[in-house]
Amino acid sequence: MAFSLKLPRNRVEFSWFILIISVISVNVIVPLITCFEMGFSWRTWQQTLTVLPMIWGVVAALVLLTHRPADQVTRKLLARDDSFRANMIVNCLVNVL
Repeated sequence: MAFSLKLPRNRVEFSWFILIISVISVNVIVPLITCFEMGFSWRTWQQTLTVLPMIWGVVAALVLLTHRPADQVTRKLLARDDSFRANMIVNCLVNVL
């Protein structure tokens, strides 16, 4: 794989990657699941917001643990000549899953 397609390419990109994945995971998935389980209300949303910092740390740790296996799965799913965007999208999706 060409160097330009290897994701992320440095520590800054990796930090942005973790931030984006954790924001998506924590701020969208967790409140939705909680609201589906407990019912949609402002009180439910407030209760979810109180535990988000702890969940955020767990999500960041999981992204760090699953980064290398996700990179390997991405390489198996895509061809060598696929675009940078395709690599980025598949890599993010595999990390979230």
